[in-house]
Amino acid sequence: MIKKVAILVVMAAVAAGGFLVARPEDPPEPLAGLIIEAPGLSSPTDAGLWYCAWAQSNASRDSLLSIASMQPASAEFTFPVAIPGADPDTATLQTVGPGGAELQLSDIAQRGDSPFFVEFDNGPAAASVTVGGEMLAVDACVDQGPETWYFAGGSTMPGEELTLRVFNPFPETAKVTVGGVSEIGVEALGDYRSWSINARSWRDIPLEQELNSRQDLVISLQVDEGHVVPAMALRTEADDAWWPGSGLSDTWYFPAAGMPGVDGALVVSNPGASPVTVTVDVYTAEGRVAAAAVQQVERDAPVRIPLADLAGSPQYGASISASGPVSAAVVASGDGGLAVTTGAPAGARTWLLPGLHSAGLEEASLWLMNASEDAINVTVSLLTGGGLVGETVSVDAGAITVVGPVPEGGLGYLIEAPDEVVAAWTITSPGGTGFAAGIPATDE
Repeated sequence: MIKKVAILVVMAAVAAGGFLVARPEDPPEPLAGLIIEAPGLSSPTDAGLWYCAWAQSNASRDSLLSIASMQPASAEFTFPVAIPGADPDTATLQTVGPGGAELQLSDIAQRGDSPFFVEFDNGPAAASVTVGGEMLAVDACVDQGPETWYFAGGSTMPGEELTLRVFNPFPETAKVTVGGVSEIGVEALGDYRSWSINARSWRDIPLEQELNSRQDLVISLQVDEGHVVPAMALRTEADDAWWPGSGLSDTWYFPAAGMPGVDGALVVSNPGASPVTVTVDVYTAEGRVAAAAVQQVERDAPVRIPLADLAGSPQYGASISASGPVSAAVVASGDGGLAVTTGAPAGARTWLLPGLHSAGLEEASLWLMNASEDAINVTVSLLTGGGLVGETVSVDAGAITVVGPVPEGGLGYLIEAPDEVVAAWTITSPGGTGFAAGIPATDE
């Protein structure tokens, strides 16, 4: 029987809820006794802080906050409050090692947006957020980031709302510069140069108001002073998609790029000085379609590459290799909902995937990609509150394998392999579809 995880919840002042809460002009008073490290941990193996820019709880939606750890750990959650001088809301979860744990945001606070950070006293560890209700979205939390973040996959066509969230959980004011490119070229966002975000607060940019009717909008955020954690949200009448930013790479891997109900497309952007040639491989359970598409990407001119016809299968992944550094994302949409996800710049032998769960009408699945020339036997261990339940899964060369749906009681997965693989996960419900990248974890 799965052991119940003790959840200690300390309630503090709660601000009135709304879908987007207005930010105070003055920063809150310092949180008593709290020491906050700067981002830039060497890898998820370091016990430390994870930052989650998106989480919501209101009358029509709630957030499941999930953690996973490869060692016994205590995880301390902190939710800044939008009232100057107010104490934060807090909560604590315990995990066995390896194991997982979760809590509902509504058990802590119900005030609309509630960005947070979570500190582990042991690792490797990771965290994620799943928001359900009238819609469905998932987002992996981050423990580090580049000096310049890129968000491919944005769109501001009629009926769409695109919001850039900039979360500053640190005790100093931060300044950032926001830029953008689209199918019409470099965009003017002059009002957001040297844009300030107060300590332990967040601000949102409604991009559909600034740059409307853009089909492929790629946003960049350069950190000029301090540290921030940005994230993007795309909203339609039917569903939401949330995703973290990324840096640049000349390779990107997307184990989950399309599935029944949603067709995927790659959006690729080149911020460099010279044109870049991008080669797309598509992966199915039957194998790889090498060089399924080859396209030149000009500077500051994002391209969209539909994948469904290239795959010839309802379930597929994709990878790209480029002649220079690019940003990339998969956008998947259709009758099943909307999802946007970043990729992995490289494979790894160990992955943590907190948040995979099947409950009620929500069903999650694990996706594994093997980009090598040989089959790999992967140890797939279901994380529970009481430890691991493992099995061996063979992933053919140049193929993807989908494991799921996750059994009831599962809280995530630990993936271990003798050679590099790439892991991601998806979740579906009547409210929509979500895609999320796995988190690589090593003991180095």
